[in-house]
Amino acid sequence: MSTKSSLQLFVAPVVAFMLIVQLAALYQGVPSAFRGKADFRSLYTAAFMVRTGHRSEIYDYQSTRHFQNQLVSSEKGSLPFDRPVHEALLFAPLSLLQYRTAYIAFFVLNLAFLGIAIGLLRPYLGKLAEAWRWAPSAVLVCFFPVVVALIQGEDSILLLTLLVASAVCFYRGRDLSAGILLGLTLFKLQFSIPIALLFLLWRRRRILAGFCVVGAASAFVSVWLTGLQGLKTYAQLLYSWNSQPLPLEPMRASVCPAAIPNLRCLLTAIASSHLSLNSLTLVLAGFSILLILWSATKPANFALAILVAVLVSDHGIMSDAALLVVPIAMVLDSRLAVTSGRLRLWSRNIVCLLFVAPTLLFLGGLSYCWLGLLMLLLLMPLRSTSDSPPPDNTWFNAPARFPAG
Repeated sequence: MSTKSSLQLFVAPVVAFMLIVQLAALYQGVPSAFRGKADFRSLYTAAFMVRTGHRSEIYDYQSTRHFQNQLVSSEKGSLPFDRPVHEALLFAPLSLLQYRTAYIAFFVLNLAFLGIAIGLLRPYLGKLAEAWRWAPSAVLVCFFPVVVALIQGEDSILLLTLLVASAVCFYRGRDLSAGILLGLTLFKLQFSIPIALLFLLWRRRRILAGFCVVGAASAFVSVWLTGLQGLKTYAQLLYSWNSQPLPLEPMRASVCPAAIPNLRCLLTAIASSHLSLNSLTLVLAGFSILLILWSATKPANFALAILVAVLVSDHGIMSDAALLVVPIAMVLDSRLAVTSGRLRLWSRNIVCLLFVAPTLLFLGGLSYCWLGLLMLLLLMPLRSTSDSPPPDNTWFNAPARFPAG
């Protein structure tokens, strides 16, 4: 049997199984989101507050709770708005609609963003398409954090699309455009800033220039909306979250925004019973710095930057792990058809396991934190990639880019 046929026999059933789980999660999660039990209630309420002149209260817990209960549904607690305030402007048009209608509209927009991301990635996943024509699309559609983002009405798919567009510009040598698109992701600065820091260490000045221009404009808009006091309150909110112990409850029966798999989550799961919060913070800071410095010694690579950014992010939710689809797709494209070489087989198995693991952990009701181990192992296949696309218009030329041994 040919390699292509054997891959189809393996990949197609796995994708079908994961798609069934996705549809079941949608069936379970969307009705709950309609009732206001979704992250979209925070984005929707923040946009309403900015549009109606309550922008100075956007980080006030009591105010956001009042408006969320009034506009969405009555709940005991509130989902605080944890982004720079300029993002609320993007959702202001949706706040003109009733909550349920706005949720449906953003769900459709997220599907459109996902389609754009697939279209941008597909030309660079030639080997996956050769193995099975639907494989490039399946990598994005069937990755479980993507469906979590859809259900929760999160901005993670928009973030993914912007980063994919930035990565494509980077691999095509359009550094300034890549930097501008990267700057547009500052609504999730816990990811965009580590990526920008790596490009600073890689001395990609045009990327930094584009990023800084957009960053300065975003900061100006945020100060204009809430004033310096608003930015101070936002900084205090982030600090208070990061100074609290990380909850590591297993996932419930419903689809929930559990903690993003990163170094903080992994170290908390391993060492929280042995180290104090301050000691754990110091260990985490040390690991994060070492990881960034290690990555800076490697060739500039957007996929590596994304993986490192997710690992060192100080906070996030499971839907943000949708960003991992970029390094997963890159390694899958170069490794799926590999049949020899210990390192190549090892890296292929790691990335395949990382692709299916979120679905399996969801079904088992287990914590996503343990994905951090697979993410650390995925660093090795990405460590020696180039900063430009190879001649065959794929991101990788596997034999040339991965030393055997």
